[in-house]
Amino acid sequence: MVEATMCLPIFIVVMVSLALVVNFIASCEDIVFRECRIIHQLDMDAPQLFPKVKGENYKVITFGYLYSEGDMEDLISLQTRSDFEAGGPFGVLGKIQFQMRIRSRAFTGAVIKSGHLSEEDFKDGPPSQKVVVFPKYGIRFHIKGCRYALQEYEGEEVKIEMEKQDAELKGYTPCMICGGG
Repeated sequence: MVEATMCLPIFIVVMVSLALVVNFIASCEDIVFRECRIIHQLDMDAPQLFPKVKGENYKVITFGYLYSEGDMEDLISLQTRSDFEAGGPFGVLGKIQFQMRIRSRAFTGAVIKSGHLSEEDFKDGPPSQKVVVFPKYGIRFHIKGCRYALQEYEGEEVKIEMEKQDAELKGYTPCMICGGG
């Protein structure tokens, strides 16, 4: 009986500790799998994010994703170098090396100098409406049933669907035919 009263608390502490360790390992594993899905998606999107241009030697020097600098968080930066030849009016070729760095803030649901927005904050506001835009070729947004939105473009996917408010914020204007909704 004495041995049981001495061993039982130790056994309980060991079992609780083991449960905490298992929970810790499971949480770390979830984080790893989530990050692997994110990096896989970035890998798959790389040809669209960093397209190869014919006749140009294009190199990504640095790519920073969701990092902090000073009091700003969720920054994304891209630094590239392009080497190419440019022809002058008299047939003279010049070799150009162009370096560029661009930095922006990712939308992660956080407000500057504030916490993350709640789910209710995202749901507030008028009901949204989906529109179709052609980011590569157009300046207008269309309803899904518009003749322009219904056209096929030689198998190439050139149109995307987005919220009407987002399209307006990005500078798209309503279609002259369908009115954009």
